[in-house]
Amino acid sequence: MSIQKQTWTLISNNINENSKYLIINDNEHHYGYNVLRIKERTSIQVTNCRGIIAEGIVTSANKKELVIDINSVRKIEKTKLEINLWLAMPKPTTLDEVIANSSEMGANQIHIFKSEKAASKAPIKLDKLIQLSNEATRISKSAYSSEIFCYDSLNHFYQEYVSKSNSKKIILFCDESHVYEGKITNSILNKIQENYKKNIEEICILIGPEASFSDNERELILNKLNVIPVSLGNNILRVPNATASALGVAISFVNDISNKE
Repeated sequence: MSIQKQTWTLISNNINENSKYLIINDNEHHYGYNVLRIKERTSIQVTNCRGIIAEGIVTSANKKELVIDINSVRKIEKTKLEINLWLAMPKPTTLDEVIANSSEMGANQIHIFKSEKAASKAPIKLDKLIQLSNEATRISKSAYSSEIFCYDSLNHFYQEYVSKSNSKKIILFCDESHVYEGKITNSILNKIQENYKKNIEEICILIGPEASFSDNERELILNKLNVIPVSLGNNILRVPNATASALGVAISFVNDISNKE
């Protein structure tokens, strides 16, 4: 019985569909040379996190650079039905976890906005979040990292993005108020199945802060965003778990229909 050999993945913005060779001498060099201990004649995969995946062989590995001869390059198309996360900003450590997990799972876009009851008022470090998303893409061997967008408030998010977006979408609001008020809400899967036949282009999942939205924010959400309230169950989940649970259902659905087409 043979054991399949691991093919390592590195990230490079310099790779394209016409690449014949590649020199890596930035942070990815440190990761490949010092962490993975990649050596000459190693089979390697390189992605630009924007749909390009290249296969090649390392021809030189030293303390300054990795040189890769490219054997083949593929352009991976995005899925027709996108899954996007709309997230009220949690505390920074939680945000890092959510970005990494959501990118690894396959969220196409992540929109982060500061809520009135935000756990942290610290500035959003977009460069760091993009790096986390790219690293998660490397781990998952995906062709795309999540696109990340940041906003100062829910109203800013609405004005700058939601009100200007023309794509046909469903917005699933993971509203756990039913746990306290006895309301019955629908499951994410049922609502996705009901709306899929309407030729939707996006499944958007709205996750609120752990301290919940303010009354003003809830009014905007319910009156302007055209959301569909859904439930993740009878337990209140922390933001990382709520996000993973909701994305997991949506991504499984998209994978199932993609395999059938």
